[in-house]
Amino acid sequence: MGKFKKMMNSSLLLERIDYIDTAKQLIKKYNLRSKVKITSGKNAGEYIPETDTITIRPSYSSIKEFYITILHEIQHAKDAYRLGKVKFMKKYTQAGTMAAYDGLDPHDNNKWEKRADKFADREIRKYI
Repeated sequence: MGKFKKMMNSSLLLERIDYIDTAKQLIKKYNLRSKVKITSGKNAGEYIPETDTITIRPSYSSIKEFYITILHEIQHAKDAYRLGKVKFMKKYTQAGTMAAYDGLDPHDNNKWEKRADKFADREIRKYI
């Protein structure tokens, strides 16, 4: 019993966050109907317009990183809803091609990615 009390008093026990539930609540808050799935891989998060799905990793180094990731993907979903899935994919691919044509990274220098980053940085203040 002594070890248990000692562990309860130490900072080893941390509260865990339910990423799927939190993501679903945020998606609902922005009036979207996207689904959420947890997948492994190198990406922190990804929006798949064909299936209207946001994929996230099973864990993040901080809660701020999780919120920024989900907010970033929410902006992509909002753009896809606003323009339509096909038109969004066409414009997103075109922006990546233009960046690659200029010798830049097609993902990092894509105007849609910059727009989503800006949205996430602005919206994170509401939650953290």
